[in-house]
Amino acid sequence: MRRTGANLGLFIAAVILASAAVAATTVTVVAQGPVQRFFDRINTPAAPGETEVAQAATPTVAAQPARGGPVAKNEDALTLLVVGDFMASGLARGLETTYAAEPRLVVIDRTNGSSGIVRADFYDWIAQLPRILAEVTPDFVVLMIGTNDRQDMRTADGTERLRSPGWDAEYAARASAIAAILEEHGKPALWVGQPPMRQRTMSTDMAFFNSVYEAAIEAIDGIYVDVWDAFADVEGRFTATGPDIDGRNRTLRGEDGFSLTTAGRVKLAYYVDREIRLPGPGDAVVFLADPEPGIRPEVLPDGTRQLVGPVIAFAQPPPGAPTELLDRPPVVVSGTAQYRLLVRGESLLPVTGRADDFRWPRPQLSIPAAPVVLPPPPAAPEATPAP
Repeated sequence: MRRTGANLGLFIAAVILASAAVAATTVTVVAQGPVQRFFDRINTPAAPGETEVAQAATPTVAAQPARGGPVAKNEDALTLLVVGDFMASGLARGLETTYAAEPRLVVIDRTNGSSGIVRADFYDWIAQLPRILAEVTPDFVVLMIGTNDRQDMRTADGTERLRSPGWDAEYAARASAIAAILEEHGKPALWVGQPPMRQRTMSTDMAFFNSVYEAAIEAIDGIYVDVWDAFADVEGRFTATGPDIDGRNRTLRGEDGFSLTTAGRVKLAYYVDREIRLPGPGDAVVFLADPEPGIRPEVLPDGTRQLVGPVIAFAQPPPGAPTELLDRPPVVVSGTAQYRLLVRGESLLPVTGRADDFRWPRPQLSIPAAPVVLPPPPAAPEATPAP
């Protein structure tokens, strides 16, 4: 019995120790529950669709902060037409984002991504642009083109090699022809230059193209929008990243070395927007197409633009003003001092003795003698009667 009691005691002790071990294990599991769940999550395959839902629920940073939701455009909203190649198409998308909350302006995209100035056999902008302008009747025209033009050119005299003297001359002539069409339209025209490209030789060609565009558009008093430095490093070369319009460092260029990201397109649109949106009276903002004839934008030393004009000549009456004088001029009688001075141009005779009489020797001034006024004689005393 004593042995049996000892065995029973050992059995009870073993049960108590086992219970304590189980309790300790339970506490440990509870204490490490979050860690255990983390490892279970990465070691256990996710159910179909679970990963996509989790990723969709994770907030992401937009490529560009919202500038306000789209609004309905005014019935008399100004029309901004964008034409050109695929770079112009990206510019149009950036302008649509920029003016999404602007009811006074609507963006029309009439670009052709594979077009250029060289391949007129594929798409002839000189022939198509007048038709587009007549159809859209825009208040602004923004042109960006040239990325597809690094190829030989067919002319009436044959084929010109890229950047040969004949090629350069024909390319400048075609650019001037496009600018002449924009001038005939009679609305503000902006030609956006190309940014630098990753390929060094392509950047060199783009720099030459930009010089052609600038000369062509400025010849018609249009606006050349230079964006080279906005997409270049401190040495003027290609860089894929840079500050966006809010100053944050972002990826602006695509992996191909010439296209634009969403942030890059909005930044490109910013340089167009600052050319056509001008400060008005007070805090108002007007567009370049709003001013009356004779008013034009002027670039200040700090780079900002303001409206100046119209120029009014003091010798010329304003348009529509009557040309007749309000009153007839007085009649000048011949022989008078007024006639001798105003009609014949003769000097008036000086007045003798006056300060402006510079004759020498001085003429004798006859001064009449003042009359002598004698005092009245004293009155005689009155006679006193005798007493």
